[in-house]
Amino acid sequence: MAKKYQSGVYLGETRRQRTARMRNLGIVAVLILLTVLGSVFFVAWLLDRAEDEPTKDDLPPITEQTGEDTAAETDTATDTEPSEPKPEEPDTTPVPDDDKPTAVVPITGSAYKPLDYTDTWSVMIDPGHGFDDIGTSSALLGSVNEATVNLDIALRVRQILVQAQGINVIMTHDDNAVEGRVSAADGGEPPLNHLVLLTPEDRAVLANGQDIDLFVSIHCDSLPDNPSISGMRVYYYNGEEQKTDRNRGAECLAANLANEFGLAMGDASPTPVIRTMSDDDAFYVIKKIGVPSVLCEVGFVTNETDAANMLDEGWRQKAAEAIAEGIIRYIDSRKKT
Repeated sequence: MAKKYQSGVYLGETRRQRTARMRNLGIVAVLILLTVLGSVFFVAWLLDRAEDEPTKDDLPPITEQTGEDTAAETDTATDTEPSEPKPEEPDTTPVPDDDKPTAVVPITGSAYKPLDYTDTWSVMIDPGHGFDDIGTSSALLGSVNEATVNLDIALRVRQILVQAQGINVIMTHDDNAVEGRVSAADGGEPPLNHLVLLTPEDRAVLANGQDIDLFVSIHCDSLPDNPSISGMRVYYYNGEEQKTDRNRGAECLAANLANEFGLAMGDASPTPVIRTMSDDDAFYVIKKIGVPSVLCEVGFVTNETDAANMLDEGWRQKAAEAIAEGIIRYIDSRKKT
């Protein structure tokens, strides 16, 4: 082939240039090959990983828990009494549909809402125990049990609060009646499976599902080993699960309730005691509800004086008035902030 010259300059490709071009083409080809191989390996890795992850069909099914299982879970973290042992013979008595155990409902609801309340406040009153759960009792109360005392005082509190302007009252339950039979809390025979119809978890779900501002649970206490102990106890939660305004509100609410109870009872009853509870020992309802929540123990069924008071309608009315006034004073103090 004739070489190309122009004005004495060689215009063709030299051997060195051809070698460099071939080398560059080789490098580009190698890079393209490596890129393709890397992409293939990456896609294969993704497919392999997807196969290892569990699918919906691989997950265990959600099973329903029985009433006994639910009670066992809450014995150490709730304010209910431990469940009685299961009878040796299975219960063959038909159970109404409403009494059948259901799956545990998860706690729902929003976090503690900001303190931008309107003139209308909603308060949830919770008579402790009830239905098939009679709570505690003692020989000093005779045939009366804690659930009956709790409900009586709670209904009186509601009656007082609904007459106060700008307060809406919601009850967790306003009757211990069970369809088709008499509730154990009202003196009837409990079912053989010892089914509690309104657990602390149920109450928390109910409270968190309502647009409420306060939650007050009313109970009686028991201390058989030391019957000399008497008087009111007010419990609130101050742990890590609920913080800031919610806990400060609960502390303030507890103080108002204790102060009003002490003023109402005077020297006839010991000074009410306020107890703060941590993550390890808190009652379920005051820990899991997202608004200021307290649990009041109005007295001890194992103390002779307290038990006599619980059987006295006049004393129960005075206790209800004190609790209602404590709630009203707390609301008034928050409206001013």
